[in-house]
Amino acid sequence: MKIVQPIREKKQIDALKAILSSGKMGPRNMLLFSIGINTAYRISDLRRLKLSDVLIISRGRVIAKERLEMKEQKTGKHNSIIISNKLRKQILEYANDSFPTQVANHEFDHFLFPSRKGNDQPLSRQALWDVLSKAAKSMGMKNIGSHSMRKTFGYFLYKNGTHIEIIQELLNHSSQRETLRYIGITQEDKDTAVMSLDL
Repeated sequence: MKIVQPIREKKQIDALKAILSSGKMGPRNMLLFSIGINTAYRISDLRRLKLSDVLIISRGRVIAKERLEMKEQKTGKHNSIIISNKLRKQILEYANDSFPTQVANHEFDHFLFPSRKGNDQPLSRQALWDVLSKAAKSMGMKNIGSHSMRKTFGYFLYKNGTHIEIIQELLNHSSQRETLRYIGITQEDKDTAVMSLDL
């Protein structure tokens, strides 16, 4: 597969969300995209999430967890990332709509993002790649795939002023240089930073 890029504009993210949320599998695709751009997890980890990874029973009610915590398949490292209130609400709505019986009976051993073949199989990497790249192409965007979500997470953290050391740690990279290259910091970004200084 080609090297993919981060999504660099908020309006493109909003447009992709609108496209992904349509159709029968829209809620699943939309939530996966939302979690993907708001956490540092790779698609190999996200696709294996179960209801038990995002839901908990508190005072007799089912609520969304405050953190996603998992051991990364690729690195073997434990990674814990807070979930925003907006994303927690989206997770709970999706779970209640897509898995009403399981949620009501507190049966959380089901994949959060099931394949069309059924709840006992997670969405495949190829299926997600196809969904995301097709949506991006319909907007005229190139080099966008499932890995773009993780890169977008890092890119927007950087653009929002998060220290590169923190982004490096969240992405489990070995160097800051690797992180900058990974999130697609371009010569144009460097030029803009220098021009804004104007001492």
